[in-house]
Amino acid sequence: MKLKIYLGWFRRLLFRRSLEAKHFHFHKDESGNYFQRHLDDRDKKELRRLKRYCRRRLLLLRVSDDRMERSSTYRTEFFRSHKGLWGRYFCAYCGRPMKREQLVVDHIIPVYLAGHSRRYEKLLTMQGMNTVNHPRNLTASCPRCNLRKSCSGGSWVLRGYLGRSPFRVLLREGIETAAGGWLLFFLTEFLRERVPTECVISFIEKIFLLS
Repeated sequence: MKLKIYLGWFRRLLFRRSLEAKHFHFHKDESGNYFQRHLDDRDKKELRRLKRYCRRRLLLLRVSDDRMERSSTYRTEFFRSHKGLWGRYFCAYCGRPMKREQLVVDHIIPVYLAGHSRRYEKLLTMQGMNTVNHPRNLTASCPRCNLRKSCSGGSWVLRGYLGRSPFRVLLREGIETAAGGWLLFFLTEFLRERVPTECVISFIEKIFLLS
């Protein structure tokens, strides 16, 4: 497991020697400044001792499972198990077709939620996935949808699982297109019965003149 302690600059100076003596190492990335240490999952006694140490000094200790951390090979694993359709991949969220070089490999259940939410961690294990980097938790996404989704769950997770297969994406797009066609047909019939034809023609002419 991975242990992290986030500290401000003053408390970092204050506790640095003490944490380094407990085999913590200082790291700095986009999430902030923190001390990190790896601990064996079976070493419960050491974990309890470190929790007691942090509680007495009012230090925030975050414990995360290594299986719920982003791996360095998840993109390779995705392409190994997902071959695409006719050399194209489809965004699981909007259905946009993309080449291999254009897509972003997205974790359907985000790495952050898998590591910080018991509910999403349980959802992974219920589906037989012992890690957040499992191929069934990976899908193709366009950069725009990936940016909009970020670390969100809820409906984004449902859309990701439903759109994971390219055949499901094509089926969904076909249903939406057909539904849109039927709506347009009923709207046309409604206007034809209740609105004079001259009004419709003049309205269309005004639109073209304004454009």
